[in-house]
Amino acid sequence: MSRNILFIMCDQLRFDYLGCAGHPTLRTPNIDALAAPGVRFDQAYVQSPICEPSRMSCYTGRYVRSHGSSWNNFPLRIDEMTMGEHLAPLGLRTVLCGTTHMA
Repeated sequence: MSRNILFIMCDQLRFDYLGCAGHPTLRTPNIDALAAPGVRFDQAYVQSPICEPSRMSCYTGRYVRSHGSSWNNFPLRIDEMTMGEHLAPLGLRTVLCGTTHMA
C-alpha cells in the first residue's frame, strides 16, 4: 500500500478563493477533486505575512523566531530539520517544487 501526502501551499488567496472553500463563482475543479477525499485545513494561520518565513514555518513546524528565517532569501540554518527529513525515516520520498524562495 502506498502512502501519499500532497501538501499544496498557495500565496495570495483569500480564505474562500477555491470552489471547495465555498466561493460562489470561482471554479477550481482540479483542486476541488484533490480536496474531496483529503483533509483541508480551513482554520490555519500563517506565522509571518512574508512568504519565505511563513513557508519555513510550515516546512519545519516551528515559529519564525525559532527557525530564524525571518525574511525572504534568508536561509534556514543547516541543522534545521524540515518536514522531508522527518518523513524520510518513515520511508516516504519527498519532493519540493514550485517557487519556494528557499535558499
